[in-house]
Amino acid sequence: MRSALKMLLEVDEHTAAVLDGQSRIANWLYNHLLEEANTLREKFRSTQDPEAARVLYTKRGLRDRVPALKQEYPFLRTVYSSVLKNAALRLSGAIRKYQKARREKGAKKVGWPKFRSWRREWFSLQYDEPWKGFGLEGRTLRLSLGKVLDEKTGKEKQAQVTAHLAEPLPDWFEPGMVRQLRIVKEGRLFYAVFTVERPVPARRPAGRVIAIDPNHKNLGYGVGTDGVATEIRNPWFLKILDRRIDEVKSLRDRCKRKSVRVVREDGSEVWLPSRRWKKLNERLEELWRVRREQTKVYLWTMVNRLYREYDAVFVGDYTPRGGEISRGMRRAMNNQSLIGRFKGTLAWVATRSGKVYGEWDEDGSTRTCCQCHYKVPVGIPPEVREWTCPECGTHHIRDENSSINGLEQVLKTLEVPCSGRLGGQIAVKTRRAWRFDGLGIQEIPGAVGGRVS
Repeated sequence: MRSALKMLLEVDEHTAAVLDGQSRIANWLYNHLLEEANTLREKFRSTQDPEAARVLYTKRGLRDRVPALKQEYPFLRTVYSSVLKNAALRLSGAIRKYQKARREKGAKKVGWPKFRSWRREWFSLQYDEPWKGFGLEGRTLRLSLGKVLDEKTGKEKQAQVTAHLAEPLPDWFEPGMVRQLRIVKEGRLFYAVFTVERPVPARRPAGRVIAIDPNHKNLGYGVGTDGVATEIRNPWFLKILDRRIDEVKSLRDRCKRKSVRVVREDGSEVWLPSRRWKKLNERLEELWRVRREQTKVYLWTMVNRLYREYDAVFVGDYTPRGGEISRGMRRAMNNQSLIGRFKGTLAWVATRSGKVYGEWDEDGSTRTCCQCHYKVPVGIPPEVREWTCPECGTHHIRDENSSINGLEQVLKTLEVPCSGRLGGQIAVKTRRAWRFDGLGIQEIPGAVGGRVS
């Protein structure tokens, strides 16, 4: 099982400038090869030249162009060979994805690769062989660069830079696990992303099971075989960040992006953004980075807590439709929702820890009484959070009723082996809410929908 270990790096100004320069050159190579690929594409369309097809459409065709380009453009020699190689392989992979999407019916549409702007997206530096081009001594990371001229001897030598891991490596980390390394930059921060390979633990039989009903009012509401109902609340801090992001983006968009006219040496001209636009754009990118990191911490904290308490987690296959909302509103809801990422994190942690993850069919679960199984004919509007069954008179909390129906479906239809299974009908004994405060989970006993029952 392969996974990524992302570690923050501490770098000085000189090292940061060197890494930026390496990334710029790799980005230049990608764009230069794409320019060649565009020419070869037109040539192949007009002449059906097999040599053009071999370079353009094979995995190693563009990569094999790198040695000749290093002779033609000596500055490429200042970058480590695997970084340049993977820049070419990245472009070849994008072209092959485009070709595959064209051939397969019903495949997701993929466009032809486009030129990359280094200012918009930092080009990552990839060392794709274990401990070749990089080394780790304690928390000191050593990175090999390309060849530079030694002023004393007049000969070329291998350049290197060093950075330091901001935090110690986890206890489970072993050097033999590492398969490759990528250096990435988010905002002004550099990260080392180690690709590690760990053995997949054997799946253990499910003991305690929880079924979660996901929705937009909260991240999810679950009922477990232990009789505990848990409301997982959405992160409150994201609303504050979203408002701030909207404010900064509005201020940035009022500025002219093409404000300063610059004439190059060759006579061509380019328009650069104003200093205010660049300042606001840097602030906006930092806010987006903070949002990504805080969301990631929130999801992993919640998921790890769930799998500490339960051996199997099943989530409803929620897909918003109808509800008298416009397509734009539904798209905005889905963009802001964390349900998709929540499911992905659950699936990954389950694989890593030998636990169980699955989904259950939510169709009709909200309007079906979990006691007498009466179905409300017209459904229940989203704004109605509690309702009483007209058949048996049982008062239901909307999400709790749906979760109980999901748990019954998991235990019966999916036939999950469960030692903690409740006998007869599922009954909720206690209720609680989990609220993430930025450092950990705050558990509020008896809380349902923002109130204490």
